Amino acid sequence: MASVTTTTAANALKDVYLPVIREMLNNSVEFLRQAGTNTQDIEGKNAVLSLHMKRNSGVGARAEGGTLPTAGSQSYAEQRIPVYSMYGRIKLSGQVIEAMKSDRGSFGRALETETKGVTADTQRDYNRQLWGTSNGVIATVASESAGVITLNAATTTTQLRQLEVGMVIDMGTVADPTLRGSGLEITAVTRATPSITVSGTVVGTPTTTDFIFRSGAGGDTTNSTQKEITGVPTIVAGSGTLHNVNPTTYPSWAATTSSNSGTDRASTDVVFETVLDDVRHEGGSEIDQIWVGSAVKRNFAAQLKTLRRFDNTLELKGGFKAPSVDIGRGEVALIDERDVPEGAAYCMSMDHMIEFVMSDWDFMDMDGSVLKFVDNEDAYQAVLRTYRELATDKRNAHAYVSDLETTNG
Repeated sequence: MASVTTTTAANALKDVYLPVIREMLNNSVEFLRQAGTNTQDIEGKNAVLSLHMKRNSGVGARAEGGTLPTAGSQSYAEQRIPVYSMYGRIKLSGQVIEAMKSDRGSFGRALETETKGVTADTQRDYNRQLWGTSNGVIATVASESAGVITLNAATTTTQLRQLEVGMVIDMGTVADPTLRGSGLEITAVTRATPSITVSGTVVGTPTTTDFIFRSGAGGDTTNSTQKEITGVPTIVAGSGTLHNVNPTTYPSWAATTSSNSGTDRASTDVVFETVLDDVRHEGGSEIDQIWVGSAVKRNFAAQLKTLRRFDNTLELKGGFKAPSVDIGRGEVALIDERDVPEGAAYCMSMDHMIEFVMSDWDFMDMDGSVLKFVDNEDAYQAVLRTYRELATDKRNAHAYVSDLETTNG
């Protein structure tokens, strides 16, 4: 039986495990299965997006013999959107590799354990980014004492779910994400408080202007330090610059929004139908999917029961099924997702959501080696990477609904 070496280990990672990793990462994130993927319109380090900004004004009725309308034209803006980098890293000690030389089964188990683990962890973090704030913020700090960081009282279950024991975090402002500490490891999560306990050095006195970030991932476009992909909440919004286009200048570059002045309301067909009608009237687009958290989905199901009505289901890409919202002229899929912000719904025309992929998931091997020696350690590492970004070519094809009840009745 041939012995296991770093070469055979590297070949196994590339030839055996990489295809599985790609399939899992690209297919297990449900939102990406429904959105479009563009690998063609990448130039240099940027995705290229053509945005329709204004209609032709050269139309109108005239009296007989009247002057014809002044000719106009459609207005477009070409945007070059930077793609962002994501990584997953595994490490095998020299002792493990040596022990595997006489047991290929042990070798396979070790590699499988590490690749499955990094794949699952990378998928979870990427999904968090998809539904995140684009600047890396996970939660807001209230105070800190002796390593116990009390979080803002409004911190949601979804946010707490994204903070796990063993996770390494930074604490600071968006402008300076490590202002209060870097490389802090979470040793406990207390949901009732809510709070987290960390090991490491906290600098100064954290306040309500400080936030929790995954270590190394904080930053914003305002100072050209954004590291995470642009999340759905940034894209499906009624204000704020997106892809360098400001809706103050181009009013059509804004999603439809619906709130209830801070008072939660039931998730009903009528609430969604009203918003979807507004999108159709404003942008001429039809919403085909509504993304919510599990609590909003349960509330919607509870409303159906009071009407003695049961869920119809629609089949989506990849065989995925979802309950539907009746909007009078048809049905729209209602999809629950673990990282969607609570009390909200993101109503989208998925034809206008695009994931730009410069490079699919692959191992770094520009030097011809997948497994690389770790400096000052008896160990080898392999690094997964991808370059991509989420975007829309028509912001007013989407809508954001807030103030939705998260109770079941």
